[in-house]
Amino acid sequence: MKLRVAIDGRALVGNRTGIGVHAAEITSRLGFGTRPLIASHAEIADREGLESCRFVVDRAPNGVVWQQLVLPRVVVREECDVLWGPHATLPMSLSIPAVVSVHDLTSITMPHRHRLRTILSFNTFIRASLEKAAKIAAVSRLAADEVIRGFGIAPSKIEIVPNGVSEFFTPGGPRASAEPFVLYTGTLEPRKGLGELLAAWSALPGKKPQLVLAGDPGWGTSPLLRRHRGAIAAGAIDVLGFVTREKLRELYRSCAVFVYPSHFEGFGLPPLEAMACGAPVVAARGGAIPDTLGDAALLVAAGDTDALRAAIARVLSDTMLARDLTGRGRARVSLFRWDSSAERMAELLRAAAAGPGAH
Repeated sequence: MKLRVAIDGRALVGNRTGIGVHAAEITSRLGFGTRPLIASHAEIADREGLESCRFVVDRAPNGVVWQQLVLPRVVVREECDVLWGPHATLPMSLSIPAVVSVHDLTSITMPHRHRLRTILSFNTFIRASLEKAAKIAAVSRLAADEVIRGFGIAPSKIEIVPNGVSEFFTPGGPRASAEPFVLYTGTLEPRKGLGELLAAWSALPGKKPQLVLAGDPGWGTSPLLRRHRGAIAAGAIDVLGFVTREKLRELYRSCAVFVYPSHFEGFGLPPLEAMACGAPVVAARGGAIPDTLGDAALLVAAGDTDALRAAIARVLSDTMLARDLTGRGRARVSLFRWDSSAERMAELLRAAAAGPGAH
């Protein structure tokens, strides 16, 4: 069945992280016999893997304004059959069927952990968007349950479409390193547990391995890093900022332990990518993390600095434990494939386009 699919491409503007990775990996695998249309309010510079897509840019000063006022006209002008909203929200005047993806509802349940602009843009439109959508794709059972409990959405309208791990992330051979280091990747902000990680690393006994932080800065980053400016100046903490996929894979492959202390995740992709590259993982039990990682990571209570320090120290000192976690991680990753997720998304888009009375 040929289907003219439009994708709200705002998540692909700028550095490709989080929802952007989800949108790109699934879009690149949609097979409808037509080229998916990625519409956005600004230029999308990173088009890797999306060579088979069409791109339309209708410039607007603000992504939310563009979504609400411009995107409805774009899908009509381009004669699209169905829209996918990876950000969970939709234009209120949209005239074609749509599917939305829900990653988490933390801007509602944990507003103190988000920027005001995120809260306003998401919270204003989420209820109406979930009601308007023909189908809802939740990245985890936790995210689906939040939608059902929070908004009274019928479970029959929701499907689980999890994140996957790209085939790009693979082990690179022996993990022996002359200078072992502790790695975190993701947005650098308090809700990701950055404060607890810095405190736990500072409290490690003996000679500390280098702590490497890779990711875009978020809100509240500067005060946390200022407290450790001496260690940063000395090179004991390396703040890399956003890194390329190639550099990210290199870091995953060579770190002594990957640490993901996030307070809450609707899914939790970075630990799986680290596992795919052979890294032993320590993570906090935040949100869906236990369901995503299973028994393949050493899990601690979210926000518990002492437990986090102890877990990191255990992996650094216990070679057998690190090897066991590596083996469990490789097995766990095999459960999450983008091809499977794209197939599920394609089914939802077909069902949405066919309408409620179709069989």
